[in-house]
Amino acid sequence: MKVNFRYSTPYDEMLSIMSGEELSHSQTMIAKGYLGKINEYWGKEGAKIAKEIEKVSGLKFNKDIEGFVVSEMAFEAISHPFTIKMCDDFNRLRGILVHELLHVLMVQNEVKVLNMVNRLQGDSNFKVHFPVLLCERRVLENLYGNFKVEKRVEDLDEVWKEVNRVYPGFKKSGRKGIEFMREYAAGRKV
Repeated sequence: MKVNFRYSTPYDEMLSIMSGEELSHSQTMIAKGYLGKINEYWGKEGAKIAKEIEKVSGLKFNKDIEGFVVSEMAFEAISHPFTIKMCDDFNRLRGILVHELLHVLMVQNEVKVLNMVNRLQGDSNFKVHFPVLLCERRVLENLYGNFKVEKRVEDLDEVWKEVNRVYPGFKKSGRKGIEFMREYAAGRKV
């Protein structure tokens, strides 16, 4: 799986306006320069991140991903279309990338995960984020040895509480994320 990061001035401008900001020419130039940084970072880290996401989740990416870089938007990132707001803290960025790529992976494998996701108890935010956060934590721990829940724009505190409650069982089980989540969704003791 390959991520092709690109920059689109109209897309950046639209998201800036939607965030109550105006896009300046200098921001456009900075964003275009940032494109080189994120592509360099992904060139070094991308293959191992993608491989670990697949290993932990038990799912495979089935196509390359178009990714966009923007200078301003309300969120740090979105998965569809895969969009990253510029972030110079690449330790923080890797968590954002893993999170959004897990969303992309779930959509690419919708047929395999939809029944399981629909069986989860909770609102749609919980159903969408529980599998992502469970795998995100394990991917980052496996690759970088530590994990810290970071506050992001979206409110995921309740989802994190449940992920952290079941995480020791997930880690100890050695099962793939999709297998563990099926058991969890079926109400079996995990």
